[in-house]
Formats: sequence, structure tokens, C-alpha cells
Amino acid sequence: MKVYAQIKKGKYIDSLETLFSSSVLNEQPGVDVGYVGMATASFKDILAEIGLMTEEIDGCGDNDYVIVARAESEEAFRQAAAAVTEDAAAQQGGAEQSNGESFSSVRTAVQAHPEANMCSIAVPGEYALSEVKKALNVGLHCVVFSNNVPLEDEREMKELAREKGLLCMGPDCGVANINGAALVLASINARGPFGICGASGTGIQHVAAILHAAGTGVSQTIGTGGNDLKNPVGGIMMLMGIDALEADMDTKYIALISRRPGDEVLPKVLNRISECRKPVVVFFMGCERELIESAGAVWAENLDDCAQKCLNLISKEYPLESDEELSDRAAEAVKMLGKEQKYVRGAFSGGTYMDEAMQTLAEKVGPIYSNSPLKEDWRLLDSHVSVENTCIDYGEEEFTLGRPHPAIDPGVRQPAILREAADPETAVILLDFILTPPGHMDPAGYALADIRVAQEQAQARGRHLIFVASVLGTNADLQNLDEQCQKLRESGVLLCRTNERASALAGEIIRQKKEMDEHGM
Repeated sequence: MKVYAQIKKGKYIDSLETLFSSSVLNEQPGVDVGYVGMATASFKDILAEIGLMTEEIDGCGDNDYVIVARAESEEAFRQAAAAVTEDAAAQQGGAEQSNGESFSSVRTAVQAHPEANMCSIAVPGEYALSEVKKALNVGLHCVVFSNNVPLEDEREMKELAREKGLLCMGPDCGVANINGAALVLASINARGPFGICGASGTGIQHVAAILHAAGTGVSQTIGTGGNDLKNPVGGIMMLMGIDALEADMDTKYIALISRRPGDEVLPKVLNRISECRKPVVVFFMGCERELIESAGAVWAENLDDCAQKCLNLISKEYPLESDEELSDRAAEAVKMLGKEQKYVRGAFSGGTYMDEAMQTLAEKVGPIYSNSPLKEDWRLLDSHVSVENTCIDYGEEEFTLGRPHPAIDPGVRQPAILREAADPETAVILLDFILTPPGHMDPAGYALADIRVAQEQAQARGRHLIFVASVLGTNADLQNLDEQCQKLRESGVLLCRTNERASALAGEIIRQKKEMDEHGM
């Protein structure tokens, strides 16, 4: 394997497109690892860390576009780079067929299209503030996909947005749905009376998907970015999001989703909720029920409960598996486990679902070890070596450095299935699947080959391996929720309607297995 590079001087491609291009590159035959991007300082740092840096790339400037990979031959790299170029050309061709245009600046774009009022920004984090300010200064709301933006930069752009009465969703905003248009990585949802504002993209998608499945939908979903409710940023966009949803004629009810806000931010948000004229449902992970209810809001225990509490406002329900049903399913599954099998191994696409799973599992089985644990004492020494009951977030930088997020590139998580299956103590492998229009077109299908191999290898060793999973999305998504679920069921995967229910089933299987072993059954 050698490192090969293709450089195009003076060609700019935004961060969102390079993310997808990196995914295409890493799927090509003969490529060990590859990366696509603009030759900024941070890009070069990543290349150095993953062993792809070359002298030629080191001499490139910020405006140079680079395709680089460690490949088995120059011909394999040439074909892989061609696939990336063809994919980009196909996307651009689609844009041209949709009357897409190219402009040298935000200002010239607005001059050509004065009706435009929103700008999507996906540049390297060090340039985000400059580009956001340009957009805000010509009167555009912003959806900022860029990540690794300093908190002081985020504060500055949001203060400017507030001054101008414009939304600045992000940085690190992966999910928004405005007036029915799914933006960035958002799932496609039916319209309805619920406005959602949240610091968790997965959390927003989760609640919106349940509303969709229950026959209602969303008016708007506003992603604030994960850092908005931290003290240095001040919750500026959460507060503006509440204002916007309260003023929106299509929004009848509001849902707010986040980890617990910073101690300085929480009182401001609770005070704003107390003044809101519309019913508000709040899920702030780890926030006391009394605090939420003291602000006049409806408290939600978790994401499932948040969706159910929203549906209660319009006298609807979305049936989830009961604890009794999960206990019965677990009892059947436990019968097939061997004596050595006693642990659950979770492989997750992102942090929100993993946090939820670990909290659910810990109540049933005790400590859950992780690369991003609930308690520091439960931190793994090596993220590639599981210990007892373990959950791993494959969206963490240690896995995504130089590669797209696993929601886009499921290959990031792929090695986990066979690795965990090879451990004779593994009883359950717990997985999440997240559908997104620009993501992989068949994430469930991508994993099926490894799931089947893992099952076959376990059977050859006299064991039965249990897979438990959930799928987040809607039937309006290009991948189609029902079709993805059917593929998993047909492969013997125990499927639950939500991540929390899947985690509860996995935990119940481990709990019952431990009880059976202790009683010598």
C-alpha cells in the first residue's frame, strides 16, 4: 500500500460535499483509507495523524482541492479518484437540471435572487465566522454545518444574528426542517403542528419521526448546534428558536430537546418557557422534573416520552413495545444462549443514542464501559477492546478522523460487528441505524453481510448470537423505513420501534441470562 494524491489548484468544494466525496472514496476497491478536502491547516493536521500527508500536499494552499488515499496501486487510486469526480459531477449535473447556478460570493447570489432568505454554510471551522457574518450582513438566515468552530466565534456569530433578527442554526447543525424542506442531514417529515428546537440532531429526528409515524408532523425544526446551551455561548439560538416558533402561525405546540443546559443558561431558558403562550414539552437530559414543571412546561423523561407527551396534546398515541412484551421476547432469546455468553456490545452511529442506551442498560446490568462513558470510571482503555458490557460511539473523532460520520459512511462502524461477534462472551450486539437523505442508500443492507457471517461463525462454534436494533427515519426518506426494517427482520435481527426500547430489550436479555446463570438453570 502506498499513498497517492490528486490535487486541483484553485478549486473550492464545501465541507458537506467533501464529506460525501470521502465516503465515496473509502468505498472504492483497493483503497485502505482516503480523504477528500481543501488543503487547510486542519486538513493537513488530519492527514498527518492518519498517515496520508505528503510533501506535495504540504505545499498546497487553502484554496487547493485534494483527493488522497492509501491504495494498493496507482491504478486503484486513479480509478477511485475518478469515481469521486464522477459522483461530484453527477451531483452538480443534478443541480444544473434544477436550474442550479454558481456565484462568486453570497452578496452576488443575493443580488441575483433577492427572494432568497437562507444560506447553508459548510466551510472548514476556521472560516465559518467570516462566511456567516457575510450571510447575516446581507439579511440571510444561516444553517451552519461547519464544526470545530471556537466557542467565542459561535457566540459572536449568534450575537450578530440576534442583533439582526436572523436565525443562525449551528455551528455543527446537522438537522433542520424549515417550511417542509429537509435541510443538511434531516429526515423527511410530514407537516404538522409541532415546532421543535433542539441541540441534538438525532433527538430532533427521533421525535419528528414518531410524530410522522403517528399521522401528524412538524411545522419547523430548528437545530441550534450542540454547543448552543453551554455557558460560553449562552443559549442564544435556543431562546431565539422559542421566539420564532411562538411567532410561527403553523406552530401550535413546541418541543425543546437538549442535554441539560449550562448552569448560567438554564434559568434564562426556563424563564423564557414560562412566558411562552404556546404549550411546551421539554426533554433536557438530566434536568429535574420539578424545574421544568415550575416553568409551566410538560416534562419528558426521554426522547420516546417527549414524542408521546407531544402526541398527548392532540389526543394521539404511538404504540411502543411494553416492558412485559420485551420481557417475554428476552425470555425466548435467552434460551438460545450458551453458558459463556453474558454481555451486550453496543456499536452506535452517534452520541445521543449511545447515551440513551447506556442509561437504559445501566439500570438493568450495571456499569457500561465506553469510549464516551456515563462515568469516568467506566472509560475504556482501548476503544477497540470491549470490557464486559460495552457501548462504543463510532461517531467520535477517533473513528471519524479523515472519514465521514457513520450516518453517512456506515463503513466506519463495519469492523465492530465481526470483532464483537468473535468474543465468546458476547451475547447481544446492539445497533442503531439512522436514515438521512444524503446518507448511504441502504445502511441496513450494508450491515447484513457481516451480521450473517457473524451468525454463521457463532453457530459453527456452538453459539447463538443475538442482534438487537432500531431504525430512525420515515417512509418518506429515500431509504424507506419499512424496507430497512424488513431487511433486518428477515436476517433474524430483533427489531424495536425505538432506540430506548431496543436498549431495554438488550438489557433485559443480559439481566435474565445473569439470573439464569446464578440459579444454575
